[in-house]
Amino acid sequence: MAQRPRGAWGSRHNHSGGFLINDAGQSALFDAFLFLVISLVASAAVLGYASLTLAEDERSVRADALAYAEDLRVALMRTTLENPWYTNATGERVELGNGISVERFLVDEAQLVASGQSPDDFSVANALILGRAKSLVRLPFSVGIEASVSGPQRTAYLWLGDGVGPPTDRFTALWSYRTANSHEVDIAIHLWYA
Repeated sequence: MAQRPRGAWGSRHNHSGGFLINDAGQSALFDAFLFLVISLVASAAVLGYASLTLAEDERSVRADALAYAEDLRVALMRTTLENPWYTNATGERVELGNGISVERFLVDEAQLVASGQSPDDFSVANALILGRAKSLVRLPFSVGIEASVSGPQRTAYLWLGDGVGPPTDRFTALWSYRTANSHEVDIAIHLWYA
């Protein structure tokens, strides 16, 4: 159906002082409104799809980082120390000999600290362990090692890393050890974005 303008400028004033839009103007206004609605619906669909894709990517990245933390934990715990030592309560140096694994050292250290030994007595070996851990980690991650003892009679907490503990947003590989005296020693490797 052909449309015909009502005046030279395509609009007229009505008798009550209002402004009337001709049929062509109404059609253009309707087309613009319809375009706006279609654009909003399409944008919502695209954003919804993108957020689902990002959520899947984030889960994949998180799973990869957790697997990396576990691989790092296994590699570090199997590493042997060259003649590790610590200072006992009387200030004497206690040498443990070659071939002690990081895992064995940390489990024993946590139990000794729970028995009253100062964590500072292990600072030389702990610095060596943290240095090994940092050498195994690739960018963009930072690493920290946590060891804790819980049991019926004593508890202890050790942190090897920057700051006073791990950040809240991290990837953790944890392993628990049951000791002969019914204590549980937990060793955790924490990774976070540097």
